[in-house]
Amino acid sequence: MKHQHIIISSLVFFIMLSVQAQKKNKPLYKDANAPIEARIQDLLSRMTVEDKARQIDIYHPKALKISDRAVLNKEIETMGDTLAKGIGFLQFETQLPIDEYRANFNAIQKYFIEETDLGIPAISNGEGCHGFVGAEGTVFPVPLSMGSTWDKDLVEDIYTAIGKEMRLYGITHAATPVLDLLRDPRYGRCDELYGEDPFLVGELGVSAIFGIQGHDKMIGSEHLIATAKHFGAHGQPEGGTNLAPVNLSERVLRETHFYPFERIVKDANVRSVMASYNEIDGVPSHGNPWLLNDVLRGEWGFTGYVISDFDAVRRMIYRQHVVHDKKEAAQRSLTSGMDFECPSDRGNYCFKYLPELIKEGSVKESVLDSAVARVLRNKFMMGLFEQPYVREIPKKERLGFQEDHRKLALKAAEEGMILLKNDNNTLPLDKNKIKKLAVIGANADEVHYGTYSNVEKEGVSILEGLKKYANGQFEVQYAEGFQIYENDTLLPDSEKTAERAVERIKEAVALAKTCDAVILVLGGNEFTCREGWAEDHTGDRVDLNLLGGQDELAKQILEVNKNTSVLLINGRPLAINFISENAPAIVEGWYLGQEQGTAVANIFFGETNPSGKLTATIPKSVGQIPVYYNHKPIVHERSFVEGPYAPLYYFGFGLSYTTFEYANLKLSKSEASIGEPITVSVDVTNTGDRKGNEIVQMYIRDKVSSVTRPMKELKGFERISLEKGETKTVAFTIDKEKLQFFDLAMNRVVEPGEFDIMVGPNSQDFNTVTLTIKK
Repeated sequence: MKHQHIIISSLVFFIMLSVQAQKKNKPLYKDANAPIEARIQDLLSRMTVEDKARQIDIYHPKALKISDRAVLNKEIETMGDTLAKGIGFLQFETQLPIDEYRANFNAIQKYFIEETDLGIPAISNGEGCHGFVGAEGTVFPVPLSMGSTWDKDLVEDIYTAIGKEMRLYGITHAATPVLDLLRDPRYGRCDELYGEDPFLVGELGVSAIFGIQGHDKMIGSEHLIATAKHFGAHGQPEGGTNLAPVNLSERVLRETHFYPFERIVKDANVRSVMASYNEIDGVPSHGNPWLLNDVLRGEWGFTGYVISDFDAVRRMIYRQHVVHDKKEAAQRSLTSGMDFECPSDRGNYCFKYLPELIKEGSVKESVLDSAVARVLRNKFMMGLFEQPYVREIPKKERLGFQEDHRKLALKAAEEGMILLKNDNNTLPLDKNKIKKLAVIGANADEVHYGTYSNVEKEGVSILEGLKKYANGQFEVQYAEGFQIYENDTLLPDSEKTAERAVERIKEAVALAKTCDAVILVLGGNEFTCREGWAEDHTGDRVDLNLLGGQDELAKQILEVNKNTSVLLINGRPLAINFISENAPAIVEGWYLGQEQGTAVANIFFGETNPSGKLTATIPKSVGQIPVYYNHKPIVHERSFVEGPYAPLYYFGFGLSYTTFEYANLKLSKSEASIGEPITVSVDVTNTGDRKGNEIVQMYIRDKVSSVTRPMKELKGFERISLEKGETKTVAFTIDKEKLQFFDLAMNRVVEPGEFDIMVGPNSQDFNTVTLTIKK
């Protein structure tokens, strides 16, 4: 009776709103005070099948001067009825100057608002993986570097800044963040990922979503729709090759790859999800109703829209061979839970067949209605019907927050660098003891941002940052030393090339002999690690060694100058065995964004104490893969023929210029009932001679369970700052969620028994207490 009363009351309220709207001669869907669901239903009732089909289309304007009405008219004529019915989604070229982009966007939006029958505004898309890929976008460190900060507040601040810059342009949909797990370092998209652990990626993912969308249900004027991608399990493809199948059990999928997506749906109300290119158990994600309808929407309650990856719906025809043609691809993807096909303009797409499919009865109109409702819901939540145009921001204000974002990029670069080795306190360098510093390596004099970056943004190279820091107090000289790739092609194996390679090393060695210290910058670049999709656009690796003659360069430099520190600038974990054994100091930088040179100088000369920690295990060789830390039992119990299974550097590892001591680990109760929260605490003391930041990590192991469980799982972390000699107590809450797993029947349960609670600075060095859970 109670439920029936609610329905009747809602209907009465809806009728009253409708009557009031009609009195004002304004459709209900245009009434900002009406409930969103009522506005959706009112607008759907006024739409033809063609109107609805256009709302799940994406339009890519080809003309750059679309703000010119004559050009716009030509575009409208070319597109015919497509634009006349409105459009769901716009994709402009975001490298246009900001004023030109805004003029283009407002011109086409004005057409949709004023000259189409229903006046439905369009959503506009932009990339923002680690900074808005627009002409004025700030370039932050890549997500792999952001992850290495273990700083949830910083990640939220970064994506808040990205969202602000995107909205300034007129972007209302961000194709970020990437929540795939880094489970295979051969994979070319590693730099887009936060790390290998589901809990960590889930925590940082929630922060990223809050940064982009804000914390409120409605999305404000400085925020926009966030897109969690790629659902699901895209980060562990067969052979480490992009687009390859993923064959994992349902339990593994749910406990690892699905976990971050479940978190951001339930805890951050993400408004968009992008399906992944791969297949799971033989079913492409873009045609998988279990994945998109049953799990994402049915189990988790997702109410936003699902967008395709580029050309992924058509890929079901010519790559995955599960449908015969575009018409069948459209039918399968829409009924499986897809809402947008990207790209979907100028005829070469599948969703154009939807009106025909509905007319012939192959697709129910109610399925299309559901997809359109999800699109409209986000448009109403964005307030686009009330404010469809780009808002003006004074130039002085724009310049102010751009400077704030620059400082934020510098902070992120400093926090993300990881000190992997520091024998005999080689670092930090003492500027008072250096007369001449050698900076060697191609990556030192070039600004490498990683993929999905605003390449037009001028950044601070490592060489430039060090020279600026020296400021005449000591001399900084540079030698290239090596060259890996040129113009997207491996350097030709010619006699001339080989001779020049030898000359480069000789020049670098000669310089190193004359200097007090050497910073050797090794690694990769955007050609060696990126999203591989074609023979002329590779990015996946067959091994993980340093490419080219980098090991030989390092060998010769270390022979002539022992005071050599190595800085890695790269997009994936690399098997740096020779460097690890022979170099006295190593810093992993990943890609550090536009302020990389300033950040490197501050870290290497001790102005900033390094605090980053690995979020991805670094293996000794590809033969160890998979090598992530939270493995199942037996995996590490014996060696290979060639040596131990242990990786080169393990998850959570990172050194500091100071030292920390952990003591007094204790539980609030050693025994508890299922569901009873327990607190574990530990005292952390800075025992070194300078201030430092430490990342305290908590891991849990279920000692006996009905199905096999990982040897340890990260279930809590906290970043703290400690003055010299200072002690802080760090506490974590252990609740039901941190102890549960999927049982034999695929239900989440907590089984009674003993749990090891491990707290320490990384995944290998920790103190342990035992918690007993009773029935």
